[in-house]
Amino acid sequence: MSGSLDGIRVLELGNFISGPYGAMLLADMGAEVIKVENPNGGDPFRGWDFGGDQPNFWAYNRGKKSVTLNLQTAEGREIFYRLVKSADVVMDNFRPGVTKKLAIDYATLSKINQGIICVSITGTGPTGPYVNRPAYDTVGQGMGGMMSVLMDPKDPKPIGPAYSDCLSGMFSALGVLSALMARTRTGKGQQIDATMVGSILAFLNAPATETLSHGRVPGPYTRPRQSQTYAFACSDGAMLAIHLSSPQKFWEGLCNAVAHPELIEDTRFKTRPDRRANYEELNKTFAPIFRQKPRAHWLERL
Repeated sequence: MSGSLDGIRVLELGNFISGPYGAMLLADMGAEVIKVENPNGGDPFRGWDFGGDQPNFWAYNRGKKSVTLNLQTAEGREIFYRLVKSADVVMDNFRPGVTKKLAIDYATLSKINQGIICVSITGTGPTGPYVNRPAYDTVGQGMGGMMSVLMDPKDPKPIGPAYSDCLSGMFSALGVLSALMARTRTGKGQQIDATMVGSILAFLNAPATETLSHGRVPGPYTRPRQSQTYAFACSDGAMLAIHLSSPQKFWEGLCNAVAHPELIEDTRFKTRPDRRANYEELNKTFAPIFRQKPRAHWLERL
C-alpha cells in the first residue's frame, strides 16, 4: 500500500534515537529513507555494548535503506552532495555546529538543492547558554519538566521510556510535513530545528501553563487526582486502570459494579471535589475490594 510521502527521499544522519525515530516515522508514511552511517561501526545502536545486532536498533530503523560514508573526507562529502541533489529532506541529531563543520549545513546544501529541507534535532537548540552542551534523553526530560511529573520526590528514580528522544523525533517529523507543504507554495526548502527540551515542554503544555498560572509545580499524582484515574491490583496479580473523569454516572457505576452502592453517598466521595480532596482515601477504600477477585471478573462487572 502506497503512503502519503511516496516519492519523498530522506537522507538521515542519525544515531541512537531522536533522529532515527523521526526519519522512521517518515518512512512509515511512505518516504524513501536512506540512513547515512559512519563506516566505523555505523549507528552505535547496531551493536552498542551488548554486542551483535540489537533490538534497540530495530526499534528505530525499520523501513530504511543504508549507506556508509565518511563525511569527514572530501570524497565522502562529494558522494553525499550527489545524494542531496535528488533528496527532499536531510535529518540529523548532531550537536550544534557539527553540520557546519562538515560543510553539510543548510546554507551549504541549499546551494546544491534549493528545495532541500534540513532538520536538526539538538538538546536545547542552535543558540542559547546551553548550545555547546551535549544532551541525552535524561537531560531533556529533566530540563523540560517531565521528571517532575513522573518521579516520586520522596524516592526519586527515573522511570519510563525515552520521552525526550522520541518526542523530539516526532516533532521533527511534524516539522518536515509542514516544510513540505510550504515548499509546494514557495519552491524552497528551509531549516527546521527541533529540541529535546522544547519537545518535552510542548508535550507538557497543560502542566507548564498551570505552573505559570498559579505557581504550583505538578507532581506525579497531580493529574490522576484531577482526572480521577486509579489503578488497582486484582487477586490474580493482574492490574486494571479506571478513569472516572467528571460525569457523576461513572462514579455511581463504579460503586454498583463492585457491589458497594452505599459508597455513592459517602460524604468523603459524594461529589467530584470530594473525591479529589480524598483521592488517597478512595484508593485505599477500593484497593482491598479489587484484590478479592481476578481481573476477568472485574472487567466483566465494569
